[in-house]
Amino acid sequence: MKKKMKRLKQILISAIIIVSSSGCNNDFLDLKPQDAVSEANVWQDLNLIELYVNDRYNELPHGFPQWAGGLRMTGITDESYHMHEARFLDKYTQGGLTSGSLNMYYFNGFWLDAYSAIRNNNIFLENIALYSGEEVERVKQLTAEIRFLRAYFYTELISRYGGVPLIKETFSLDSNFDVPRASFEECVEFIVEELDLAIQDLPNKNEAVELEFGRITKGAAIGLKIRALLFDASPLFNISNDQSKWQLVSDACEELFNLSQYSLSTDYKGLFLNAMDPEVIFFKQFIDQYGFELVDVLSDFYFHYRGGHSIDEWRFPNGDGGWISENPRQEFIDQYETTSGVIPVLGYTGTNPNNLTPIINPNATNYNPGNPYQNRDPRLRYSVLYDGTVFKGRQLEFWNGGKDSRNTDVDFWWNGSVLGYGIRKSLDESWELNAGVASDQPWIYMRLAEFYLTYAEAQYHLNNFSTAVEYVNRVRSRTGVNMPPINASGDLLAKIKHERKIELAFEGNRWYDARRWMDAENDFAKDIVGVEVVRNPSNGSKSYRYFYFEGGTGKRSFPAYHYLWPIPIEEILKSNLEQNPGYN
Repeated sequence: MKKKMKRLKQILISAIIIVSSSGCNNDFLDLKPQDAVSEANVWQDLNLIELYVNDRYNELPHGFPQWAGGLRMTGITDESYHMHEARFLDKYTQGGLTSGSLNMYYFNGFWLDAYSAIRNNNIFLENIALYSGEEVERVKQLTAEIRFLRAYFYTELISRYGGVPLIKETFSLDSNFDVPRASFEECVEFIVEELDLAIQDLPNKNEAVELEFGRITKGAAIGLKIRALLFDASPLFNISNDQSKWQLVSDACEELFNLSQYSLSTDYKGLFLNAMDPEVIFFKQFIDQYGFELVDVLSDFYFHYRGGHSIDEWRFPNGDGGWISENPRQEFIDQYETTSGVIPVLGYTGTNPNNLTPIINPNATNYNPGNPYQNRDPRLRYSVLYDGTVFKGRQLEFWNGGKDSRNTDVDFWWNGSVLGYGIRKSLDESWELNAGVASDQPWIYMRLAEFYLTYAEAQYHLNNFSTAVEYVNRVRSRTGVNMPPINASGDLLAKIKHERKIELAFEGNRWYDARRWMDAENDFAKDIVGVEVVRNPSNGSKSYRYFYFEGGTGKRSFPAYHYLWPIPIEEILKSNLEQNPGYN
């Protein structure tokens, strides 16, 4: 019965899309075929309307895809090295992006997917007025969800490309298809207007329960508005440092906080597995979805991603049958403070690239180079797999010859980490390889801590330093983290950026943040450092060898024009769209 209902849904949705696409032939709509649903019937039937909206949720990308077309972008930042995607990502990490489809194969599919989703949203907004039933409030909510989804795709587009064509209605055969790029400010204005309309008719989190659980809420719409405004206020686009833009960010944050619907989690490690956590604002569920689906659309020459995810297989250590694909970089591990609130390692020195000497911060008095993971910010063990940490009830063995190493004597050695680390955040430790590769933990798009730190950043730019410090310390002092407070002395903005880097590590934020700050030219251009753990077989003691990783894509660069992606070359050739600088 379940498969039958699923098939019926697929037929209905396909019929909706096919009929909507044939609007140029009114006679066709009057035929009332027996094996399809007419457009007129769709917009009169609330059940069919809801099915249409539900299918739009499936178009949302999530951060668990295997490839870079999604939001899982840690491997193109200074957070990690993706050893199973290096040959695909090196066009970005080594400064080699061009507008051609070969170099952008794993990146520019998003442009096409986004505009496809926007078109489907436009179909809804153009036709929903045909509904004449009694469920007016429900239709208002569904309309608000569609406005959010359209705004979501535009927000993601402008964060990658800058100003883009604003397509607000579907095309007909006699339409002018040559739509110019709107300015970045025009796009932000449209996004904010759409979200303000949506917020009026969306439910609060405490109303989105039972069958409504997982639907878009007021908090999600305000959070998306904050993100769009934050890009507009940041240095990448706010060249003149217009203070009024930071005030808009601040106001939107306060709008979110005033909902009184969210609170910081007391379980930093577990919140990424629990969509019901009080900190979670917006998320994507994976129900009855087996793994992922690779879609290669030959007509547009780009990679497209569909379906669920297999993040546990991709990130589990090889000692438990996983691929440990994404290896956090040693320089990023060094950013996790000691429990006294000090960054312990300031860099590396030495003439031998295979045996570097850490530059120990003299203020890190409780840091032990012989036991480098001791006395560290608890978020390190919640977020990272490292030698000696307990995972699935055992201590991980990244040392050469250990169960999780690349020693050829151990199982799955070819998947062992090349840098000595793996990503722990979001992993479900109950997963077993023989249980199948699919995973069902939610993707968390937004949570409260992000917006506390956004608010702190806005308050800094508005010269409200004490408030900025207060909101950073709220995040640092959460139960289970309990890191010492920061103060306003020294470079406060650097402290805010650092907290954001650590708190939101491996969640997809870093790529957006470093670019909007215009820090990526420096931060993403640093070559990769890894660690080899050497274990003395006679007494079990360990030492640590640090090295520059130059295999694969260990050497990094980030030219200034990489701050924006190139618009797909096919779009440029068939229109008068202006390409982003550096890609002509």
